[in-house]
Amino acid sequence: LPEDIQGLYLGGGYPELYTQQLSRNRSMLASVKTALEGGLPCIAECGGFMYLTEQIAGSPMVGFLPGDSRDTGKLVRFGYITLQAKEDNLLCRAGEEIRGHEFHHWDSDHTGDGFRAVKPSGRSWDAVFSGPRLYAGYPHFHFRANPAFAVNFYTCCLEVKHEHA
Repeated sequence: LPEDIQGLYLGGGYPELYTQQLSRNRSMLASVKTALEGGLPCIAECGGFMYLTEQIAGSPMVGFLPGDSRDTGKLVRFGYITLQAKEDNLLCRAGEEIRGHEFHHWDSDHTGDGFRAVKPSGRSWDAVFSGPRLYAGYPHFHFRANPAFAVNFYTCCLEVKHEHA
């Protein structure tokens, strides 16, 4: 990662298609883990979240978060959701909400519990690893659903910039 990086956004994607290449890039895996352990603000959605776990289908990944991501062979927790923060975190305060969705065939034995995900039907589950400088989980969201989340991420990245100045 660049020396002066102040935030990391790992969007969705399909890391399972490139597990061997990602796993072999040990210097990047170590760089990401070191940066996150040092407090780099990070948003990691779906495939980005999978990359931060210990492994994808047995191939070593960053290892910043616990868990092994594996193919379930079917859609898991598919559909639109409302995410409600259970604790203050990088993006918001406890109780604040943002709309999102999940669309994936892969799952992990650890998916986090910083937010409560609720479907319109009322079905709900815990989701997302969160903390003062972290949002990492399967749910995707769009900042237009709650622009304050973007402002909070940006503000945290600015704080990191000033810490290093």
